Amino acid sequence: MTARKSVEFVDVDGKCPFQYYEQARARESVEFEDRTGFWIAAGYSAASNVLTDEETFPRFLPEEIVTDPKYVRTVATPSFLLGEERVKHHKWWLQLFNAKELARYRRDIVSGVVSATIDEFAGNGTVNLISEFTEPVADRVIAAVLGLPWHDAEWMAELRHNFDLTERYKESIYLKPAESKQFAEAALAGTYRIDELIRPYMERRKQTPDDTVMSRIFHDDALEGWSEDERYGLARTFFTGGSGTTSVQIGNAVCLMLQTEGMVEQLVDGDSELTARFVEEALRLVPTNHFRSRKIAADTVFEGANLEKGQVIAAVIASGNRDESRYMNAHELDLTRPNPRQHLTFSVGIGACVGSGLARVILQESIAALTSRLTGMRLDTAMGVPELRGSMFRPYTPIHLTFEAAK
Repeated sequence: MTARKSVEFVDVDGKCPFQYYEQARARESVEFEDRTGFWIAAGYSAASNVLTDEETFPRFLPEEIVTDPKYVRTVATPSFLLGEERVKHHKWWLQLFNAKELARYRRDIVSGVVSATIDEFAGNGTVNLISEFTEPVADRVIAAVLGLPWHDAEWMAELRHNFDLTERYKESIYLKPAESKQFAEAALAGTYRIDELIRPYMERRKQTPDDTVMSRIFHDDALEGWSEDERYGLARTFFTGGSGTTSVQIGNAVCLMLQTEGMVEQLVDGDSELTARFVEEALRLVPTNHFRSRKIAADTVFEGANLEKGQVIAAVIASGNRDESRYMNAHELDLTRPNPRQHLTFSVGIGACVGSGLARVILQESIAALTSRLTGMRLDTAMGVPELRGSMFRPYTPIHLTFEAAK
């Protein structure tokens, strides 16, 4: 009788992975999976250590990720900077999204975009949440912060189409690199088309500075010496890093809210502190990004395992966020949880997401507006039951809602 193979990370690609994560945490702290092809760090401590120790577990360089050097621009981001340049760039982003600026974005951009987007379907009584809310809100906010024409639906649709081409390639390249090759050329072409679309707005800010991120890309001293291609790459990185991940996170948060008994009723009164706590629990329990891969720089012993130079290790963020040794009632949504921001969703250390503050603002404003404006909001399972899909990024899909139509 043939022994049944144990489940590996690659086996839950495109499927709900939480049962696998629980099994992975019950194994050794880190374990090598033959079919997946790399080490799995499933616990909170192990995943956190992989993410913070970039000397032992450095990021892959763009040239090491893609199958051909010509595709480097599809994956290259400022996160691949090294040493002092990276620290300097990290500080620049933190300055862009300081508390004062976040308050301005919330007041002048985010709340208005969220409200305007809900206006488009509030009278219908139904909504495809992903295509009619989460994607438009995330795209429009990031476009507005950059200084792009977020009101132009046709222009925004073409921009999103080309970003989707690049994201499809990046989504598949980590777990299934062989399958990703079919998407490479379209992704590369997409990056050049994006540059064409944003060029008039980039050139305008180059000549006439204002308070947009796009303007600061050209005029801030922190980016002195950057080539024009690098500046365009930075604008692309900001858009895709801020929009796609946030869109998924809004949808995942709404699913969690509607699938948790009594949660809408707790949030409907608009208590900002309670909403912020819910957002942190949603980030912890149903994050967009489930793992990050790192290479092993030298032979080392880590968590009792003998890791070899050149091997790959995955910090499984979504598993660490549910580690029972770290969190009491780890699988439960708890609005009274101490230190609610202490999760791995935005990573940790120098690699932590510099746009996390803006993402939180978008999430908080979205949840507050949806609960206050869509009376009787519930999942429309007749249109499909939401299931967790994806690979590195894991969205719930489809998400259809019904509610009382606004008069």
